[in-house]
Amino acid sequence: MPSIHPTASSDIVFISPNYKGVTKDWFQPEYWQAQGKLTHTATGRGTVWFLDTPQGAAVLRQYRRGGLIAKFNKFKFLAQPMEQTRAFKELALLETLQQFDLPTPTPIAGMVRREGVFYQAWLLTKVIPKAQDLFEMLQQHTLSMDTWRQIGHTIKRFHDKNVYHSDLNCHNIMLDQDKKVWLIDFDKCAIKSNQGRWKKDNLERLHRSFEKELNKLNRFEFSTQAWQHLLDGYHNSPS
Repeated sequence: MPSIHPTASSDIVFISPNYKGVTKDWFQPEYWQAQGKLTHTATGRGTVWFLDTPQGAAVLRQYRRGGLIAKFNKFKFLAQPMEQTRAFKELALLETLQQFDLPTPTPIAGMVRREGVFYQAWLLTKVIPKAQDLFEMLQQHTLSMDTWRQIGHTIKRFHDKNVYHSDLNCHNIMLDQDKKVWLIDFDKCAIKSNQGRWKKDNLERLHRSFEKELNKLNRFEFSTQAWQHLLDGYHNSPS
């Protein structure tokens, strides 16, 4: 469980057990930029910052609102007890997934900034070395049958531990240079019971994300056959 470190301000930092020395400054991109240790940024549904920290290469992201409310409130959430904030819950879940030996980003720390009846939150995790998300890869080249099967098998490993990924899509699956498959972005995810059809729903959500990009992009190397290889890997252990 993360250890909580209140500060003299409204910022509260919580740190994974294997790390120390993290302060609230670590959650400010300007702090790293001033030291020449903000290596680069990436944008998608929000900006993430890649940092050269004393704990190694790390990625910082700020939690954002979604939907219509984001048009007038991008970053503020209604105040919750610390253990119920999105950053604390995701950091704690990542610690559990590390104990399960599942391929996820290593958690370092999180921070919540209280602002009256609202809070903002940030999360800091280690970078997955030399990895690229599946969405980018499929715009560049075709994956092998074995790689598709490995993707399916990796998802099954999470499901076997009853890990529910609330936003399983082609952006949140990564492959490193050794073709090891990783899942990322565990905001609003949880360990669920083994009952119901949520595992099937997870796979259907993933399939819809592939179809969406296939219909939108000029090049996106996804096909019915690729999906069948993924399902084969999900239902059958790779050789």
